[in-house]
Amino acid sequence: MHNIAVIGAGMAGCTLARRLIDARRSVQVFDKGRAAGGRMATRAAGRLRFDHGAQFMSVRGEALQGRLADWQRAGVIAQWPAASIDGDPRWVGVPGMNALVPRLLWGAEIRSQIAITGMGADRLGWWLAGEAGMLADCFDAVLVTLPAPQAAGLFERCAGMDIKPFIDAMQDIRYAPCWTLMLSFAERIEAEDCLRFDAGGALNWAARDSSKPQRDPAQECWVVHADAQWSQDNLERSPEEIEALLFEAFAAATGCTAAPLHRCAHRWRYARVIRPLGRPCLWDADSKLGYASDGCLGERIEDAFDSANALADRVLGLVD
Repeated sequence: MHNIAVIGAGMAGCTLARRLIDARRSVQVFDKGRAAGGRMATRAAGRLRFDHGAQFMSVRGEALQGRLADWQRAGVIAQWPAASIDGDPRWVGVPGMNALVPRLLWGAEIRSQIAITGMGADRLGWWLAGEAGMLADCFDAVLVTLPAPQAAGLFERCAGMDIKPFIDAMQDIRYAPCWTLMLSFAERIEAEDCLRFDAGGALNWAARDSSKPQRDPAQECWVVHADAQWSQDNLERSPEEIEALLFEAFAAATGCTAAPLHRCAHRWRYARVIRPLGRPCLWDADSKLGYASDGCLGERIEDAFDSANALADRVLGLVD
């Protein structure tokens, strides 16, 4: 296998690309978004910056721990003391959570704003199709890293190959959504940099994003995550309605009386894995089709990293 397609450019897709490129494979990464990173996302609004997806990264396993020194030397991650719990550090991308992405994807061909809507296999290998029709390239292997519901839809449209085991596995993975609110203020809000809330209300987490390393402290920026059940109950409301409701809850929780200079809501439909597959990845060596994501192992960035490495090992023949 030399020419490999990776569908999805979150942590799993980026990690796969890095491993395969380092093994001298040719890699094309396809993502429907304007920029790679998935939930390792940073939103810009003029001079304002918000990490409106994953707020930080915790590190528990040896594999990810082994990459920290390299990423620190490259200046793309740093500890965020305010988010640490009982001395357990939390890591953030600098100057934004998406800072890791270019380093991981260096050497790959990135195909942004292309939603893969179909795929299939024939005598020449794997082909992919987007909304504009079939792509010109042919691949030796296809590795999918989308959230399970999106991956299942793609697998169901696979031609020329029986991949029922992949489709069946996708049904076992469950997610919870999250509404996120981005706020900025002219003056500092008198509250702790990180606020955690008990389940049952509108809020789950709120953080002063401008307190992170290499952020502009003059810009009072906050990111607010809604409670999972509240997000589910209000999933189909308009962003404008969510902005008003979450800001009201935030103001009540912090005592904030100032009107925000900037207020914007974003919906993450597949924000948290609440029932993972329980297997590190899926790989069919005969068809050269694979699946990796946080949905295989859990909700953390490290879970996506570990899943991608497990799949890379199989693609490269390092494990059965």
